[in-house]
Amino acid sequence: MRDSIIQAATEEIGKYGFRKFTIDDIASSLGISKKTVYKYFSSKKELISSVVENHLEMEKASALESMQITGSILDKLNAVVFCYGQEKAPEWIIEELQQYFPEEWEKAAELNELKSGVIRELIQRGVESGELRDDIRPEIICLTLDKTIDALFDYKNLHKYDLTISQAMEDVKRIVFEGILKKE
Repeated sequence: MRDSIIQAATEEIGKYGFRKFTIDDIASSLGISKKTVYKYFSSKKELISSVVENHLEMEKASALESMQITGSILDKLNAVVFCYGQEKAPEWIIEELQQYFPEEWEKAAELNELKSGVIRELIQRGVESGELRDDIRPEIICLTLDKTIDALFDYKNLHKYDLTISQAMEDVKRIVFEGILKKE
């Protein structure tokens, strides 16, 4: 039942956001009472925390799975760097989470650390196999990706340049993997 409640909350958050969904909505969608929801979660805040943690666990699993995909180092890097789930959540939900539930947003730092480790390992493999340039320090590549992606998920930056996360991530992917110089 706990997992069903988390799933229902995830769907309701997708429709109404973190602040506007209600425990009544979840109970109604599952055909249970509010009392049953409160049997598993003491508050709406605890339920939100569980939804965020559930999402982060899925993202961690996705990052680790990307190491196992067949293909080039570029394919693997693409899979781990750009599996942030930006297609799953509209920008306004991410913005709401950052603004009104910063303690939940901070939980993403653990996911970022895991992804950074996976990226470092993939870059090292790429350099060793000759698929990636060996004249650029892997640490600089990792730092560039980390800070760029952090900046993209800051809703203020997105608003400032009138971008969506998806648009920004696609441009970053082209810059990192193809460069900024015109090909002749």
